[in-house]
Amino acid sequence: MNRGGIRITRIFGITIRVDWSWLIILALVTWNLSRVFGQVRPDRSPTSTWALSLAAALLFFLSVLIHELAHSLVARSRGIRVEDITLFIFGGVSDIEEQPDTPGGEFLMAVLGPVTSFVIGVILLFLAGVAGNPGAVLGDPEGTLAQLKPLTTLLVWLGSINVVLGVFNMIPVFPLDAG
Repeated sequence: MNRGGIRITRIFGITIRVDWSWLIILALVTWNLSRVFGQVRPDRSPTSTWALSLAAALLFFLSVLIHELAHSLVARSRGIRVEDITLFIFGGVSDIEEQPDTPGGEFLMAVLGPVTSFVIGVILLFLAGVAGNPGAVLGDPEGTLAQLKPLTTLLVWLGSINVVLGVFNMIPVFPLDAG
């Protein structure tokens, strides 16, 4: 089923689309991050703050795309057809044609997206150098962020949000993904 949207590329034979509603959430995430990053580091120029915010938002949605690709590639490895992935206002959705034929296959397909997000998050936090000291970020997030360089700020935010995305998608109360 073609969910509409603008076709932006094809990865592993899967068409990647962006729905017009995605532009709304991209703008909101970028704006929100510019406010947060600007408050934490008022010494940075508005241009660098907005650039960092836009980069963070785009990389976050790249992470969402990788999350969806994980679901899709597991489905394809089990012989299930996947036409496209569409990014939209609530995240992303893989157009997976049918359900896996075994509970184990369904579990693997469902869990691999959140696990992928969690792994991305942990890797980014290690690259930022804060994974070994989570108390620094959790105890005083603003103080910690105020001391970081722009790239490290980006890694900390992107790592943290990916861990949250992975955990959120594993909560059974929220059947938006693996739950």
